[in-house]
Amino acid sequence: MSSNTTDGGFPPPSAYANLPHDDKRRSTLLSIWCLTALSLLFLAARLLCKLCTRRRLWWDDHVMVVAWMAMTVSVGLSTWSVTLGEGQHVWDVDPTHFGMIGLLGNLTGTFSILGAVWSKTSFALTLLRLLSNHPRLRILLWIGIISMNIAMGLNAVFLWVRCMPLVKTWDPSVPGTCWAPQVYPIYGIFAAGYSAVMDFVLALLPWKIVWRLQMRQQEKLGVAIAMSLGVVAGGMAIVKTSQIPSLAAGDFTYASIPLIVWGAAESAVTIMAASIPVLRVLLRDAHQLTLRHYMVSTGAGGTGVRGGDGDGDVGQEEMRNVVRVERQIQHRRDLEHGSEDDERALRHV
Repeated sequence: MSSNTTDGGFPPPSAYANLPHDDKRRSTLLSIWCLTALSLLFLAARLLCKLCTRRRLWWDDHVMVVAWMAMTVSVGLSTWSVTLGEGQHVWDVDPTHFGMIGLLGNLTGTFSILGAVWSKTSFALTLLRLLSNHPRLRILLWIGIISMNIAMGLNAVFLWVRCMPLVKTWDPSVPGTCWAPQVYPIYGIFAAGYSAVMDFVLALLPWKIVWRLQMRQQEKLGVAIAMSLGVVAGGMAIVKTSQIPSLAAGDFTYASIPLIVWGAAESAVTIMAASIPVLRVLLRDAHQLTLRHYMVSTGAGGTGVRGGDGDGDVGQEEMRNVVRVERQIQHRRDLEHGSEDDERALRHV
């Protein structure tokens, strides 16, 4: 055995001064909780938008709520692990905490995987609502949803069953046997990579759907871009995938931090991206409502024709007529460029 290590495989006290002692605990907590708060803000705005416009919550909304809850549990478990020393180098952590940090790592990974796959599933369910007239695309999308959940579900299961006895998966000091060291990282890379591919598929599919709708060109572009922001989540998934080999690092309490942060980022960004199309509808409707109120109030304020003896309501009535005429003009434009069914379908996004 080298004179630079002790019997436990750790550097002797005399070598500590030459080792790095940087600490990522504070930055890790700031990152994951900011992501959690931002995703909650977008999710709450999405739900309030639907409730305020008297639209019922659908399966995609419920699944998204469950996905956010899974992500939050994952972040909470990571916080617990950080208090035990995760985020520091392994030689700066109390060895008696290694077993608990390993167990919390397994739990964090499980809920992080569930949060990511369920948030993507929610957006896929949203797209299914726009594919009522496209049976082949619906079948392909269902295949994608099911296969993604199976791949990611197995990834979560393998976290726990790769060693016998099971406790050895989080406490290497327990006697037993495990899979070859490279097996689980390879499958984890495959599953995370497949999840990233699904992000890009879900981001590009709206262009095919929306561009075939009979709508104004400007409206098509806005809807397609709003529904394609999940490509950012795909980028997060790729970065997270690149961090999976770090699970095998000897300095596991420090090397695991990027995987924790990027795992939270993948779920949070997916939730935010899937909520933006709903918020876009809210902002558009709010703008139209504000414009109408402004027109009516301006007419009531004296721009309209007013009578001299108790005919003050004539200006308001004329403004109402103007609004009616504008609605009729807009209705004709909609009939020329597209159908009301398309617009009604997009309002459910």
